[in-house]
Amino acid sequence: MWQRCTAFLMTLLLLCLGVAPASAEGNGGTRLLPLGDSITDGFNVPGGYRINLWRALAGAGHLTDFVGTQFNGPGDLPDHDHEGHSGWRIDQIDAIATGVVRDTAPRTVLLHIGTNDIVQNYDLAGAPARLSALVDRIRAAAPNADVFVASVIPLSDPVLEARANAYNATIPDMVRSKGSRVHFVDMHAALGTGDLADGVHPSRGGYDKMAARWASALAAVPGSAGDDGAPVTVPTGLRSLRVTTPGFTDRYVRHQNALGYTEHVDSGSSALLKADATWRIVPGLAGGCYSLESRNFPGYFLRHQGSRVKISANDGSALLKADATWCARSAPTGVRLSAWNFPGSYLRHVNSELWLATPGGSGPQDTAGSLVADLGWSVDTPWAP
Repeated sequence: MWQRCTAFLMTLLLLCLGVAPASAEGNGGTRLLPLGDSITDGFNVPGGYRINLWRALAGAGHLTDFVGTQFNGPGDLPDHDHEGHSGWRIDQIDAIATGVVRDTAPRTVLLHIGTNDIVQNYDLAGAPARLSALVDRIRAAAPNADVFVASVIPLSDPVLEARANAYNATIPDMVRSKGSRVHFVDMHAALGTGDLADGVHPSRGGYDKMAARWASALAAVPGSAGDDGAPVTVPTGLRSLRVTTPGFTDRYVRHQNALGYTEHVDSGSSALLKADATWRIVPGLAGGCYSLESRNFPGYFLRHQGSRVKISANDGSALLKADATWCARSAPTGVRLSAWNFPGSYLRHVNSELWLATPGGSGPQDTAGSLVADLGWSVDTPWAP
């Protein structure tokens, strides 16, 4: 437990200082590889489109893990990994593609490449064939991945823009020839030259438009950005809620001094602890899903307030009813409990405390590396029938 606490506090300190940790980050979510040149890297806006893409995916309830050997972005971006290389052409990305894709094992690849071939006037006639070969190489290394291939964004110089248009015109037909796992994204149409900072690279507003276009493309392909799990039915009546995080599966949700915690419970535990760790699962107070009523404090329900999870008396207010309603969704281990009024935010334990966590959110409970594992729960027989 002390190791998790130390990591959590270190992450909190780095985020407060606005400093990104200097190593790869993984949260167990759906692995997404941003692949390309300086525009993927985020030239002139560290993090680039990845900043708002992460937020858009988190807001949609997706648990996403950016992957890659490169690392940059602001301190409040929860995941800084990517595979963007400033100045690189298609052939240079092709040279590393097999190794990177095999090592990172992405579920989804976002490919924006070709700008440097155009700017450097590098064998433009052969650029479409090089792009096609690169897609084949990615598909060979990750045959079950979805690959999203973007047209390159506009360029301010008319000569360069004419080259970009000619190159972009070849991409849709190439993509269609690759099968159902390869998808075209018209990134050129998403931006105008007014969205460029230097005639080549986007401004912050331009990167945000790229993020929106990527998010829209991912939303159109179910599973490509992960999912929020399918709605599931859980048993009602008296139950206990057990942690499923490896190494902590002897801990149960309990209340103490009105706050929510997890604690080790076994047959030798006190009657009070067993009662605190028992809940009556009832139809959701907000009109759907479920609410968890304290066994030994009838009329008090597990709710979130200011992100902390606690018990409160049912005062009949719409806010209390919404805060105390949880929707069960499938998870790799057990179920996730999503907040009725904050879809995409979940009941999570961290350092023995219960919090409402939002993947990609700004709070320290949102960004620790163990996030995905800590969202899973098992609905067990009650400790205090």
